[in-house]
Amino acid sequence: MSQTTTKELPDDYLRRLDAVQPRDLPPDLDLFDEHTATRGARLNKAAYSLKDEHQRTLFSTDEEAWMEQFGLTADERELVRLRDWIGLWRSGMSIYVMVKLSGVTDTPLPVIGKQMRESGGR
Repeated sequence: MSQTTTKELPDDYLRRLDAVQPRDLPPDLDLFDEHTATRGARLNKAAYSLKDEHQRTLFSTDEEAWMEQFGLTADERELVRLRDWIGLWRSGMSIYVMVKLSGVTDTPLPVIGKQMRESGGR
């Protein structure tokens, strides 16, 4: 397992963490792990901001400006524009903050679930 070692994490902890990491997973499994979550930091910060009324207002009036303030990449912006829920998840957006984005886009959770089921994994 490749992980970043920091002085804040003792070697014993890192060994135990490595021991419980999943191994030999199917190649088509969409695993949401720490690497996926780290990759999605901008997306998660953006979606989490939608808890604030002024962020929801900005999203509804100028979605591009809303995305700009979080420095979303061109690919991340396109995923948001397309409401590509499985793409957002694969790019690291947590399902918990995805619910905030679904709320401002009036996308019911069953629609998100259907898209994810129909994606067929990778």
